[in-house]
Amino acid sequence: MFHWALEQREDVVMHLVGSAFSCEVPDGWQEARQPGCVIAASPDAPLGFAPNVVLRESVIEERPDALAAISQANLRSTAELPGAMVIQVEALQQHGVEHRRIWMLTPVAPEELHGNILCLLSVQDLVITDGVIAELTLTLPLVEWSPEDQHQAILDTLQAMPTAERVPPPTTTSTIPDVTLDTWATSRDGAPREDLTVVTPPDLVLQAKPLVLSDEAAQRFFTHAEQRVFTPVTGKEKNELLNAGLVEHDGAPSPAGFWYIDHLLSGKGWTIIVATSQAQEFRFWITDATTIFVAPNPEQEGTSLLGYCPSNDLFRILLAWVNATPAWPMDMDLELSGEQLRDKLERDTVGFSSSGDASEFANHPWTLLSLRNSDGGTHLNWVRSQSRGEATTWLDPSLHNTSDLITIQRHSGAGLWLPLTAIITENS
Repeated sequence: MFHWALEQREDVVMHLVGSAFSCEVPDGWQEARQPGCVIAASPDAPLGFAPNVVLRESVIEERPDALAAISQANLRSTAELPGAMVIQVEALQQHGVEHRRIWMLTPVAPEELHGNILCLLSVQDLVITDGVIAELTLTLPLVEWSPEDQHQAILDTLQAMPTAERVPPPTTTSTIPDVTLDTWATSRDGAPREDLTVVTPPDLVLQAKPLVLSDEAAQRFFTHAEQRVFTPVTGKEKNELLNAGLVEHDGAPSPAGFWYIDHLLSGKGWTIIVATSQAQEFRFWITDATTIFVAPNPEQEGTSLLGYCPSNDLFRILLAWVNATPAWPMDMDLELSGEQLRDKLERDTVGFSSSGDASEFANHPWTLLSLRNSDGGTHLNWVRSQSRGEATTWLDPSLHNTSDLITIQRHSGAGLWLPLTAIITENS
């Protein structure tokens, strides 16, 4: 399913040269040129999609907030891509100048996969030098990527060519759009930082339309399935499961029902719990090819969605469900008692002292989430804030023990999506 072992970067590279910028790609990648852009693609496409990079360049007006403005415009445009979601935005210093890096997941359906969805990871690196902006976009299947691998290393090589070797890009001057800045992040970093709340929640694009079941019917089906001896369903839930095609007229599992049961019994089970007044759960069972899931129906209270997805597309759906949105990095360590954390979660009351990044994080409402395995063991707890991302914590989600201090931490670097997906990958 997932193979995220670190790869060795090849020593042999080829240079991808644009008008004013260049980068390095693995030797053997195939190059193509179009007006205003140069493309390089891997000769191999085992999943029906060849990893590739596209380098676009254009002339722009030079102004201090140009990089933030173009980045924000690109973030807004992701709403036009069905199912796409932005998972991270970074401000980096590379080769002596600031870069902006945008990470995004997108579903596609290559012909080679016969209509099955493949989740793509796209990482766009933006940099401006002497009135020319370069946009280098790396795109590859998410399951073909691992942190700091040879694909990601391509982005780190993007830089302006020596002045004498540059020529104007063969494109018209790009207009810089208006930008809404994040006042706090701009002040913190001493450089223009775009407001990331322009990123809209993605539409839920799935392999197939999920079944809608009452919570009672979904619970009855899975309770019977987990017993390994499926007792025929009776009562009103039987009619509902019959209409959904999961059981036969006698209440025994149908072929479709057995398909779900087989995934539940043979797959690796996980649960993400959202600790609200009425706790919500996203349960899923992973096999190499397919993951089944049951989750609260966001459009109809008291009902659940029962569906499936290719396992390679699980993380896009999972991150959308937990509302993982991009946020600017923070460095903080907060220590709270169980009572103080409970007051913050339930009443948004800040009954603890904080400063710097921690104070800004505390100024927004929090929600507590936990990742547990099928045995009930907790692998990760995190606090989600509005507008300022997530912070990890280790605690008893019941908060019954109020004597021990609870540490909430967040340090600059990748957001929650990387440790969350890594834990599931390594333990599945």
